[in-house]
Amino acid sequence: MLSVALSTLRVRWTSFVGTFVALCLGVGLMATAMLVIGATAGVADLAQQRWSGAPAVVVPDTGIDLADSEGQIQSVAVAQQPGLGPELVAAVARTGRVVEDHTFYAQLAGGPSDQVGRGWSAAEAGGYRLAAGAAPAAAGQVVVGGGEAGLVGRTLPLLTADGPRRVTVTGVTDAVPFEHAVFFTDAEAARISPAVDALAAYGPADAVRRAVTEAGRGPGRAAVLTGKERATADPHHAFLLSQMDNVDTPLGLAAGVAGFVAVFVVAGTFALSIAQRRRELALLRLIGSTRRQLRRLIHAEAVLVGVLASAAGCGLGLVGAPLCRGWLVDRGIVSPDFTVPITGWALATAAAVGLVTAVVGVVVSSVRAGLISPGEALREAAVERSPKGANRFRWVVGGLALAAGVVAVSGTATMQPEAGSNAAASASLVLVIVGAFVTLAGVLAGPVIRLVSGLPARFSRSADPEDAGGAVWSTARQSALTAFRRTAATTTPVVIVVSLAGCLLGSIGTINAAQVSAVGRQLSRTDWVVSPAGTPGLTRALVDQVRAVPGITAVVSTPTTVYAEEQGPSALALQAAAVDAAGLATVAELPVLSGAVADFKPGSIIVNSVWPGSPHAGDEVSTWLADGTRKSFKVAAVLQAGADSTQAYLDASDAGAGSVLPSRIIVKLAPGADRAVAASALQSAVSDLGGRISTPDEVSAAATDANQESSKNGMLMILGLSVLYALVALANTLVMTLGDRRRELAMLRLAGATRSQVLRAVATETLLCVGAGALVGAVASAISIGGSWAALRQLVGPTPAVIPWATLGELLAVCAAIGLAAAVVPAALALRGGDGRSILAGVAGEAG
Repeated sequence: MLSVALSTLRVRWTSFVGTFVALCLGVGLMATAMLVIGATAGVADLAQQRWSGAPAVVVPDTGIDLADSEGQIQSVAVAQQPGLGPELVAAVARTGRVVEDHTFYAQLAGGPSDQVGRGWSAAEAGGYRLAAGAAPAAAGQVVVGGGEAGLVGRTLPLLTADGPRRVTVTGVTDAVPFEHAVFFTDAEAARISPAVDALAAYGPADAVRRAVTEAGRGPGRAAVLTGKERATADPHHAFLLSQMDNVDTPLGLAAGVAGFVAVFVVAGTFALSIAQRRRELALLRLIGSTRRQLRRLIHAEAVLVGVLASAAGCGLGLVGAPLCRGWLVDRGIVSPDFTVPITGWALATAAAVGLVTAVVGVVVSSVRAGLISPGEALREAAVERSPKGANRFRWVVGGLALAAGVVAVSGTATMQPEAGSNAAASASLVLVIVGAFVTLAGVLAGPVIRLVSGLPARFSRSADPEDAGGAVWSTARQSALTAFRRTAATTTPVVIVVSLAGCLLGSIGTINAAQVSAVGRQLSRTDWVVSPAGTPGLTRALVDQVRAVPGITAVVSTPTTVYAEEQGPSALALQAAAVDAAGLATVAELPVLSGAVADFKPGSIIVNSVWPGSPHAGDEVSTWLADGTRKSFKVAAVLQAGADSTQAYLDASDAGAGSVLPSRIIVKLAPGADRAVAASALQSAVSDLGGRISTPDEVSAAATDANQESSKNGMLMILGLSVLYALVALANTLVMTLGDRRRELAMLRLAGATRSQVLRAVATETLLCVGAGALVGAVASAISIGGSWAALRQLVGPTPAVIPWATLGELLAVCAAIGLAAAVVPAALALRGGDGRSILAGVAGEAG
């Protein structure tokens, strides 16, 4: 059968072009995604990083220790590591020279928001070299990392956590790739930030480890890093890792969507190819081929096409990976130094997936081919027979998938609405629903076309749809209803495009709108919000000045982390906010399930419903703070888990001291106070301190913009190439059917239709199929968006369902344009041969 398959591919290659192109594009998408994902598996070793010049680095390594069921200790590193203790620093200093590192917030006016302050002695370990000027020698003097030579000698304003000050630049260094730093004298750095964040140790590494082991037992433990491990002590390394995680999720979804689309498209094009060769396969049965041999032939063809398409797709991946990398860099998702190396495993995996996709996509078609009887070679009907077995399969599989999707969506909305705010969970439900409707597209296309094509009769005097639209309309309608396989193959890519775009963009847009609604509801009692302006947070000086403004209630919110013990056991990290407990009930509207925000005070905590163990108001919960301190709290209130990312609130006095800057101040005007006076005083309080005053509406609008931009980038990454893939599949399908249509077009010409009428009929039929696909895709989108909306409405109350009308309209127009071009242009070329007799003669000559 292999030789027969090779001969078939060589002689009937036009029947496999659509399958080859569809599979090649699918493998190309997956190869591109996997190459980029492979590049995000780790952070490339940088020649220069914060500790590249130190033989060993000692860093805090405090963790939460939990014993599992077998008594083994599992440790979870805390988010806010405490500084190294003086005993440990002294012990390490006895092994050789050490340099203490004190890192803190310090930002020059107009400097980047991630600028930090450090002691000058620590600059040596990072490979800093003075480019101009001299080292700082007194308090108030600094060296600017990567600064211009013209800064030397200038006095500039500088912002620290304590507030503004002025410093004199004594020198600048060459730029480094891992940080933006302002260097102070060692004494000044230790005064500003007393905690020792790290220790560069120049003594023997073994001696350093022994010293740390002896001095670092219990709380305040430490780790000794050497070699490549030193990079993990560089905050830039953690930043790069977070960038890689931000790339992995959308690219992984993109690869999954590409494989998902490929299976349906390849299955459809293979089915169409076999339908076109039905008489040829019947001839093989007539000369003695068994059903098993016919199935083996189809599988052999699929393997051959899969191998060739996978090889070509890997070539596309080699071209697509650099383009994808450029797209990520242009949008700031990864840094410019991000590289995508060529890895054999990524290409091999993509090729293997492509081959498996080809085989899986042809399974149903091979079974159908094996059922062809020898007698079909002796008869040929002008009208296709309805593929009842295939339709039955579609109804069963598609119906089960649709039922599973509806149950999942309903269950999420009623029993686990918080999952509705998770984009990844929504995407997984989307694929189930889209898969169901793509499977059902072939059997739903006919009824939908019959419904749509019957509309002219409703607006005319004729009760017969055939007469209501004229001869062209009647011809197009009958052609779409009788050419089952062609209609199904044309409709399916449109369903994929519309349903994927509608479900993904609509669900994400609805989640974003719910987040905005949650912000608006939470700030409904608020008059102003003070937030950072070009700085990573709010300084203590700004906070003190805002609190001193008369006639207001100000609640300062600082992000932090708390850890709750789960079954397993394990420590679940939860995002929390340290706030002023006394004023929270006054300025914020929170979705309370039990208890009262008014009962919130020092020693208590507000949790949401995702807290392990589902505590109730009045219960005691034990938790760990961000620095690993164990503490028990009384639950003042339990909140509904919603779109807000804050999962717990505790009083600022209970959160422990830390270097994290407050993220915002919520301000409410006191009764009887003058709004204009208070607003003016607030503006004066934050001026020149890196803060801005916003109204709740402005905060919501800013949240909308940020959410939409983030979602737009992620969805473009997932949808862009996959939609392009489906559109190319649409064009391939229509071009593949040209051979079947030439006889049909010739008969229309013989029946008296003009060339213009024939082309209009082809165009009308194509638009009917595109419209049917759009309607089926719209139903899928409605189910997905409706499920997200119902779940989120339970979380945040009234919130809009977002339907991406503009995007769907644009994609539908693109589908129609591509479909018309792919159908009408080949038909026009086929009709160029003259009247119907000459066209039939040409068809007969090709067949001969």
